[in-house]
Amino acid sequence: MAGGRLNLKRQRGLTLVELLVVIAILALASSVVMLTAPPVRPAVRDDAERFAARTEMALDDMISSGRVLRLSIDPTGYEFEALAGGEWSPPERAAHLSRRKFDGRTSVMLEFEDRTIANLRALGAEEAVSADDQPNGAGADRDKDARTVPLDPLGGQTPFSVRFSSPAGSWVVTVDDAATVSVRDDAVGR
Repeated sequence: MAGGRLNLKRQRGLTLVELLVVIAILALASSVVMLTAPPVRPAVRDDAERFAARTEMALDDMISSGRVLRLSIDPTGYEFEALAGGEWSPPERAAHLSRRKFDGRTSVMLEFEDRTIANLRALGAEEAVSADDQPNGAGADRDKDARTVPLDPLGGQTPFSVRFSSPAGSWVVTVDDAATVSVRDDAVGR
């Protein structure tokens, strides 16, 4: 301290301890974000679950409103149509029955057959079943345009399945003859 001056050098930057504290805080914050973030679900699963929920609503709507409905499904989406004045058209004032598009990576396949065809197959007479015998154009040789499935408000539903596929997985929505709708992961069901 000669001459009353103190020569102190000022430090600039972070110490090692301060740097470790910052890293620990960032690690803790990122783990909290990862634990609270919703799981990533494939769009194909969302499409299948949404389709199942809307199909249940359509079946309930038929019972409560007395409408006669059918499902119209094509490669890009689906809708429910009501029979009014002898013609099928989208129902008025029913947003839950309106057209819904699939995710661009989702492909669908409608599968159903009536009891006559199932009996012929069970008896080993599969060659007697042609594409023309399949109800509502569900035959494999038919064009790939919209397919329709009648929905029965009286409880005698024609069973059908819709297989939703994408590179992320495959899900199957099944409607049985009692109009019970179920969704399952196709990889688990095999």
